Amino acid sequence: MRSIVAQKAGLRYEPVAILWSNTKPEGALQIRPHVQACIMPFFAQVAVKGKTAVFDRETYGCPGARAGLGFGNGYYDAFKGAGVEFMSAFFAKGAQSSQNPEAYCAAVQHVPKRERAKFIHGERLHKTPEKAKRFMTSDLPITDIAEQYVIFTPLGKVKPGERPVVVVFVADPLRITGLVTLVGAIIEGTDPVRVPPMAACQQIGAFVYDEARKEHPRAVLGYTDLSARESVGKTIPENMFTFSVPFSLFLEMEAEAEDGVFDGPIWKDLTADAAR
Repeated sequence: MRSIVAQKAGLRYEPVAILWSNTKPEGALQIRPHVQACIMPFFAQVAVKGKTAVFDRETYGCPGARAGLGFGNGYYDAFKGAGVEFMSAFFAKGAQSSQNPEAYCAAVQHVPKRERAKFIHGERLHKTPEKAKRFMTSDLPITDIAEQYVIFTPLGKVKPGERPVVVVFVADPLRITGLVTLVGAIIEGTDPVRVPPMAACQQIGAFVYDEARKEHPRAVLGYTDLSARESVGKTIPENMFTFSVPFSLFLEMEAEAEDGVFDGPIWKDLTADAAR
């Protein structure tokens, strides 16, 4: 499967397809069972190097990625049962946000050593633990798929008859501008792009799954996650973002791209200037 949008926008990387399947692809990258890890370095290998990665209910990396991938809500039993209360403090300001700092610091000992300082000081995604708790228990859209596997693979490797759930573009600010313009030409109203300030894996998964359930789905702008950028490092250049769409919206974008914003004189002037 090829993308007219990617070709006309001049994207540096091939779009990534996210599929749900009961068939495990051969030779795919996979986290070891029950290992705590960020899944975004695996996404980076798919986006930049053309690999394929697979995840299941024993190899989802972390509680946030469990929700991001679509294996239910991983926060309630996170870190050996420390659960939502522990994660609420972590997403705020760490030990100082905990009602029981001593117990919180004891739970941090179950975190890989390389990440303990981050947990002690908190990820600071939320001003208060109460706000963080609301995010995990009511604001985060949860999907619990029936299929066994979630697969990340380059769009060009999608086989005839397979239907991705999500297509993820990785693009620089100029190409993001073009993609926003393209979906804005398709979607009614003035809010064609959702920007949830959450985990990068949820920005390409959970929030896009949520949009896919709607009659008129929007795109989701992502890779605004500082922790994910730290984990990925330079594999994805620092000026890149993700722009994820449900497959139904991707098909609309492909049709509009036949004669859309990327064929106009302004786009051609801008990309000509960028190429100089």
